[in-house]
Amino acid sequence: MTTTRGQHLLGKEIGSCILERLLGYGGSSAVFLARSLTSGELVAVKVFLPRSTLDGQMRKSFYQRFLREAEAASQLDHPHILSIYAYGEHEGMPYIVMPYMPGGTLSEYIQRQGPLSLQEALSYLEQLAAALDYAHAHGCVHCDVKPANILMDGAGHVALSDFGIVRWLQTETGTDSGEKAGAKSNETLMGTPDYVSPEQALGEQLDGRSDIYSLGATLYALLTGEPPFKADTPIALALMHVHEAPTPVGLLRADVTPQIDFVLLKALAKWPEERFQTAGDFATAFALALDETNEAAQVSLKHARLANQELIGEHPLVSAVPLPGVQPMVQIKRLPARPIYTRRPNLLLGLVAVLLAGCLLIALLIGAIANHQASARSHPTPGSHTPFYPLTGDPLNWPSSSTFFFQKGAYYIQNASLLSSPAIAFYTGHAYSNFRLQVTAQEIKGSFNSADYYGVTFRTSVDQSNYYLFDVTAWSMGQYGFLRYDGGSHWSILGYGQAPGFLTQAGQPNVLGIEARNNTFTFTINGHQVGQPVQDLSTKALASGEIGLIVEEQKTEVAFSGLSIVPL
Repeated sequence: MTTTRGQHLLGKEIGSCILERLLGYGGSSAVFLARSLTSGELVAVKVFLPRSTLDGQMRKSFYQRFLREAEAASQLDHPHILSIYAYGEHEGMPYIVMPYMPGGTLSEYIQRQGPLSLQEALSYLEQLAAALDYAHAHGCVHCDVKPANILMDGAGHVALSDFGIVRWLQTETGTDSGEKAGAKSNETLMGTPDYVSPEQALGEQLDGRSDIYSLGATLYALLTGEPPFKADTPIALALMHVHEAPTPVGLLRADVTPQIDFVLLKALAKWPEERFQTAGDFATAFALALDETNEAAQVSLKHARLANQELIGEHPLVSAVPLPGVQPMVQIKRLPARPIYTRRPNLLLGLVAVLLAGCLLIALLIGAIANHQASARSHPTPGSHTPFYPLTGDPLNWPSSSTFFFQKGAYYIQNASLLSSPAIAFYTGHAYSNFRLQVTAQEIKGSFNSADYYGVTFRTSVDQSNYYLFDVTAWSMGQYGFLRYDGGSHWSILGYGQAPGFLTQAGQPNVLGIEARNNTFTFTINGHQVGQPVQDLSTKALASGEIGLIVEEQKTEVAFSGLSIVPL
């Protein structure tokens, strides 16, 4: 989900701290560099912004739960768990004040430096394993272990941060701050799909072994520069964690031995009982895999509670001792793989199939030529200044489903994603470079005062891995953003600000306008220009591509109509 939220907070005082600079965004938060008014030291302030999927009562409940979790997380005292100095609520937005870690995140570090050496990866793994075992022993599961949630102090030490979606497995005596061990939460506590465990992807009960899987996926990324799986959508990515085996790291770098690969694959086992049962066991086994002498490894394995097994084996034994206060994991129900059927060839049937395929191919070619000729006649040529209306003039080139549909002259997009991913409808088969565009957008469902962004994508690459985005939101009396998506999790904010004249009430139509001329872009809302024209002079600037409509927040529905394009 993209966002420009939080810019209005710069210079303001939150939690006795003055916010000085935006450090980055999380899925539903912004992190600022701030200076404490009491001590004068630099700190980090993380502000959780409202989610559009929550109504007033649900938002209040969410904030209360967050503050209870922040209070409990602040009691976790470990050198490799990021401390919490203070927490509270500012104008309806929960915040947490934390130490400032100048080294940034481990994700940023490997993006700059590339994959880590084996010894450096071991050092970080041991620190993180100690932090996780401590957290698990105190009855909580982090639920979102990943390189972006691991902060560096610049001196070789790391700290695990972002316990925002922590799952509590024990209930404090006399309090209601936790949930029963292993119980499902009322909310979907989905971690980042790149590092989510199979049981978390399926919404099953969790214990500390879910974090061990995510820690294994994190180590995989530290050694290769990429998470174990890649997919086009978050749901497809989550299902790969459930069903697919990752590529052995030994095939990706020469210094990774079969022993190291075994340890990684064991940590990434699909079933919790097949993984290491503690993070410490994982770190110890990885250290032993780096050791060149099998004799030393065998002796040390006994101290890691992995006795009576070789480091490499088809069915290694695992500890059946549960973590303190943690109920045993319920087995996950998995869908069977689609069977592959093989038959002996039948020559007669084969000949008939070939003839039918040939006839079908000829029909498709004739249809494609006719469609191309019709499209060429209906689409204006550049410079003609003749508007074309893609929604009414070419509806077949828009996605059609239960959440993408035409109704009463408008094109509706409902974001039904389970993983907070945007819903995008691309106008396929038609690329535009310089153009003037207008579209009327009506937000039918949403919070109308939060993160329910929607708008237009343009100059989209063929594989949809890069595009520009002009989006708006009713949040804070109306805001707009202009961003460039560079693939993966990389966004460049090219412009943002308030949107005077934006109509914020449910169902009110807003006319969005875009003029793209080479690398200069001008935007309007309801006929009024917002901000100044923006130039993209970077080497990643996009020259041409498809146009699309986007709804970014879960459970938000927007009706688009009157879309017109004039090539320039």
